[in-house]
Amino acid sequence: MKNTINIKVLCGRDYVAATGKTQVVYSLVEMTPAGGNGPRAPANFCLVLDRSGSMEGAKMDSLKKAVEEALAQMTPKDRVSIVIFDDEVEVLVPSQAMTDPKKIVGKVAGVIPRGGTQIGQALKKGMEEIDKAASPDMVNRILLLTDGETWGDEGECLAIAREAGGKGTAIATAGIGEEWNENLLLGIAERSHGDSHWIRKPEEIASCFLSEMAGMRAVLASSAEAILKLSPGVGLTHAHRTQPMISEMTIPRGEHSHTFSLGEVNALRGQSLLFELQVPSRETGPYRVGQVEVSYQPSSSAGTGRVTEKADIQVEFSTDAALIAKVNPHVMNLVEKIGAFKLQTRALKEAELGNVLAATRKLEAAATRLLDIGEKDLADTAREEAKALTSTGKLTGKGTKKLAYGTRKLTQKIDEEIQEKK
Repeated sequence: MKNTINIKVLCGRDYVAATGKTQVVYSLVEMTPAGGNGPRAPANFCLVLDRSGSMEGAKMDSLKKAVEEALAQMTPKDRVSIVIFDDEVEVLVPSQAMTDPKKIVGKVAGVIPRGGTQIGQALKKGMEEIDKAASPDMVNRILLLTDGETWGDEGECLAIAREAGGKGTAIATAGIGEEWNENLLLGIAERSHGDSHWIRKPEEIASCFLSEMAGMRAVLASSAEAILKLSPGVGLTHAHRTQPMISEMTIPRGEHSHTFSLGEVNALRGQSLLFELQVPSRETGPYRVGQVEVSYQPSSSAGTGRVTEKADIQVEFSTDAALIAKVNPHVMNLVEKIGAFKLQTRALKEAELGNVLAATRKLEAAATRLLDIGEKDLADTAREEAKALTSTGKLTGKGTKKLAYGTRKLTQKIDEEIQEKK
C-alpha cells in the first residue's frame, strides 16, 4: 500500500562531542503528507454548544451564523449532531446524515440563552451521539464552545476527553472572551488529541468553526501512534508535540521503548514530535541512537489495514570542533519555542499555587526567552503579568490566556511564514 504520510527524522546536531560525558540530543520527528491521496473520509461531527445566559446578544447571534456556515461545508455522506447546554443538557439534533441542512439550521435559530454552565454532562451526551455512528473510516470530531467556567465537574470533563482520545474522537475546544477556564479547555483538547482556540470577539466564531471544518476535510490518517525504540543506555527525558500546537507529552513507562498515541494526522499541519534524549558517550564514528516507528490507518483506504513506517535516529560522535558546532536551525528554533512554552507553563502553575516570587521570576525568564526568539508582544505580556503579580498577587485573565495560547501556537507561525514565501 502506498504511504499516506512521509516520516522524516532530524537531529539538533548531526555531530556530537566524543568527550566521555553524556550528551543531550534533540530529535524531531515530522509527519507530512506524501501526496496523491484519495478522497477524504466522511465526517461524524458533533457540536456541543453553550447556551447559558451570558451567551445572549452578539455571542449567540454570531454562534448561530457560524453553525450555518459550518454546516454548509458538509455533504450528505457526513453525519452531524448538536448538543446544547446551560446547567441542563439537550440533544437539539440527534446524530443524522446531513441531508436537510435547512431543518437543522432552523432548530439552531430557535435556541434561547438561559441558565448557567455545566460542561461535563454535555460532553457525555456529545460522545453518545458520536458513538452512534463512530467508525475508523470516518473523521469523528466534537467541537465544544463555551464562554464560561463549569463548576465541580472538571475531573469528569478530562476523563471524558481521555476516553474520547482513546476511541479516536478528537475534541476541539473554543473559549469566547475571558471568563472561561483555559486550563480545562486546553486539557480537554490535549487529552483527546484535538486543537484548542481562544475566540476574543464574537465575530471570530465563524472563522474558528471553518478552521475545524477544513481540518476535518484534510485528515490523512487516524489512530496514529509513534513507538520510540532506544538503543541501550539512551534515555528519554522530555517529549513534546510541536504540531499542530505545542504540548507536553507524558512519557509512557518503558526502559527502551515508549509508545505515544497521536490521534489524527491532517494535511494542513501534519504532526511533529520533539524528543530530548540523553546519549552516553562513545568512540568517534556513526551511532544509531534509536528508531521511530509510526503506524496509522489511512483515511482514504477504507477497509484496508494499518500502514507502518520506520526511520532511524542517527548521529556521529566526533572530536572535530567545527563539525560539532554545526546545528540544525529548524530543530533548535523549535527547542527555543518549547523552552518559552515550558517557562510560562511553570510560571502560571507557581502563581496558581500562590508562589508569587517563583512565578514572577519564571515570567521574567519567559519574557527574556520570548524576546530572544522575536516574540515581542508575548514578551511584553509576560512582563506585564509579572508586574501584576508583584503588585496585586494575582494574574489577569486576559494575560494568562494570551500566554497559554500564544506559546502553544508559536509553531503555527512557522507555517504562516512558509505560506508567505510560496
